[in-house]
Amino acid sequence: MLTASPATEEGRPRLFSSPAQSVISAKNTPGRILIVEDEDALVEILEFNLQRQGFRVLIAKDGLEACRIIGREKPDLILLDIMLPLLNGWEICRMVRSHQDHRISQAPIIVLSALGREHDKLKGYDLGANIYLPKPYSIKEVILQTRRLLEQKRSQQRLKEQLESMQRWHELQDHWQQALFHELRNQLCLISGMADHIRENPELSAEHTVLFNAQIANSSHYLGTLAENYLLVRQVETHAGQLPSEPIILKDLFAELKRIFSTLAEQKSCSLNCACLVDKTINLHPVGLKIVLAGLLENALKYVLLDGHIFLSAEAQDDNRQLIIRVCDDGPGIAEEERERIFEKFYRGEAQRNRTGGSGLGLYMARTLTQAMGGELLLERNSADRCCFSLTFPLA
Repeated sequence: MLTASPATEEGRPRLFSSPAQSVISAKNTPGRILIVEDEDALVEILEFNLQRQGFRVLIAKDGLEACRIIGREKPDLILLDIMLPLLNGWEICRMVRSHQDHRISQAPIIVLSALGREHDKLKGYDLGANIYLPKPYSIKEVILQTRRLLEQKRSQQRLKEQLESMQRWHELQDHWQQALFHELRNQLCLISGMADHIRENPELSAEHTVLFNAQIANSSHYLGTLAENYLLVRQVETHAGQLPSEPIILKDLFAELKRIFSTLAEQKSCSLNCACLVDKTINLHPVGLKIVLAGLLENALKYVLLDGHIFLSAEAQDDNRQLIIRVCDDGPGIAEEERERIFEKFYRGEAQRNRTGGSGLGLYMARTLTQAMGGELLLERNSADRCCFSLTFPLA
């Protein structure tokens, strides 16, 4: 057997080595190895051979120093002697395996000890050692076992990351489904309730019949729009690409949106005003832009107060190189700490969470589609009695 002595099969350590051997970039370093050994000759041999293999080597000559280095450096693997000054290897094993930081508690441990009895080996494995090599040991075996354990650790880490990614993906799908089913149930309950009321009350006045029919139509339109929005946003999320552009006459889109939302605005005694100062044709995704503006108008109608005002406007700025579209209302403002959170998926503002219905998807979908069209959606700085969203797109 080849033993860990200054005359090993790897050769006697040299005092000087070439730069190519001694300088190893952090990016290419296969791992950080902590040697916990109080015999200088063994430390020298292990350090030299590990560095030749590209490892970064840390050294501790006693148990307390080892604990400090482990806590500070979080080595990838520990080569551990048992009979050490101040604190023995058994205690270090216990400390490592019981540590709260998983980067420390899961670090592989190779015990290199003169205690070679069967009882000592079993004790080492019981305390968490991965490999127990009694002295004299083969340097080549130490290197091979080190590489094997580190590759095993990396494989486990990759597998863990993949599992966590899959778990996050499934949780996201669950959230999507819960939000959509929640909205679907609410709207279907509303539609069925209105329809039943009309059916069960044949003497209902024409005014109320028209009102209920309008509500049924609005809810049906909302469900269709929600389905379109969902499919388009999922397409953008899945493929992470840009939405193709087509020529759009912005004034025509504004007129269509006003026709769609005028009834809802009247029901809330709100005024809906549109002002498009852009005469030329622009190039954006027609459905995507319509979904974004419809979502912002629905959001404004949801939070605006009775007899409030909603304003949709568009203008070209920066010498016609930039298109600015704004959707503003005089409803309650948004708290400073929630300015960015409102664009998160499924997030709903604290102040309105229990006052209005919703899935928390509207503003997320609006920003996602805006970015997919090469634009930016922001909440402008507002006072306590005003809320204004701005969309910015580059103009060719």
